Amino acid sequence: MRNLLKSILVALSCTLTVPVHANELQQLLQQIRTDVNEDRVRDAERLDEFRGDHARQQMLLQQAKARLAAAENEQETLKASFQANEDALTEQGEALRARSGQLGEVFGVVKQQAQELRGLVTDSMITAQYPQRSELLAFAERKRIPTLAELEGLWFLLQQEMTATGEVARFNAPVITPDGKRLDADILRIGPFTAIDADGQYLNYTGTVLQQLPVQPAGSVTSQARGFVRGDGNAVVVDPSRGNLLALLAQTPNLTERIAQGGLVGYIILSLGGIGLLVALWKLITTVAIELSVRNQLRQPQQAQSNNPLGRVMRAGEAGRTTDETELRVDEALLKEAPLLERGLTLLKLVAAVAPLLGLLGTVTGMIGTFQSITLFGTGDPKLMAGGISQALMTTVLGLCVAIPLLFCHSLLAARSRRLLQLLQQKGLALLAAQRERQSDAEESRHAA
Repeated sequence: MRNLLKSILVALSCTLTVPVHANELQQLLQQIRTDVNEDRVRDAERLDEFRGDHARQQMLLQQAKARLAAAENEQETLKASFQANEDALTEQGEALRARSGQLGEVFGVVKQQAQELRGLVTDSMITAQYPQRSELLAFAERKRIPTLAELEGLWFLLQQEMTATGEVARFNAPVITPDGKRLDADILRIGPFTAIDADGQYLNYTGTVLQQLPVQPAGSVTSQARGFVRGDGNAVVVDPSRGNLLALLAQTPNLTERIAQGGLVGYIILSLGGIGLLVALWKLITTVAIELSVRNQLRQPQQAQSNNPLGRVMRAGEAGRTTDETELRVDEALLKEAPLLERGLTLLKLVAAVAPLLGLLGTVTGMIGTFQSITLFGTGDPKLMAGGISQALMTTVLGLCVAIPLLFCHSLLAARSRRLLQLLQQKGLALLAAQRERQSDAEESRHAA
């Protein structure tokens, strides 16, 4: 058709433009007829192709309808089967509940006991010897009814736990050292309470592996445990709390850590305490030396020496010619000796009084830090408040520990100094009495003459 239209257009254009000869017109007509025949053949082929496609589409439609009908039939069959299965399942459930009776409550109790035993078994040192036994209690987390084998496993674990609690057993197991190394060691287990390796080191079970305690008990306890493991002893220290007390031992701070908890105020208190003790020691040494020199002077009352307070007072009294002059010289000598005997006591008294006040200062600053932690983080985690509370308590303890000994030292040294002053005063009065006696004898001699 397209070729025919093209030929007609060409013929018309030729007719309109130039004169055409008869032969040319005959050729043009022949070409138009040829194009018309070709178009008819092509259109017939297209029509046949369209009809073939239509037939295939009809066949596919019929097949789809057939599959749909089969699927609907299968759906109805499955629905009927599902409903039948639901009815059968309901009937079987009713029959199971009717047959089980009170067994449902029994199974509930069994699962509860299995869960409790699972927590006990996980933390027990016996599990370090039998590491796979907790798998027998896996049914505790499942919703189905436990099988007979699982019930027998529960009974076996209960029996094993009771039996192993009274055993002293040896076995080989991996041990984690405090520096993180993993070693295979021979372990002595005393029931579920204590585990000791061949070196007498106490172990703690973390639920997965045995670990050496970073802080071991006293040396005598460790030596005793080492001898017991080797068979040389018949006594050993056992932790009845299943290792909890020994684990807390590692968290107990030593003296250095305790002092560090006091902070800056604690170090200031200790520095003052050290100064006070040095002053007290120096004062005690000087007081004892003075007492010894005074005793030597008392053994030689006729020879007054200047290396002791009593000798200096005696020399001052002997230099007086009259009673009034002797009294004045003795008083002057006593006033000179009193500060020497009481030197250092004021500092001791001051340090003893300041130490508790510094402890109170540390208590206040520690509580301020505690309240700041509460303001920022609340009271959910007590560890955030532990630092301020530790400082508050330790500074108070340090202040009292410094003040109490210094008070005793001050009282002791003050008593010794007062005793020396009383002795000097007595000797000074004795000199005055002797001076007056000599003057009285001299006057009587003059009157008699």
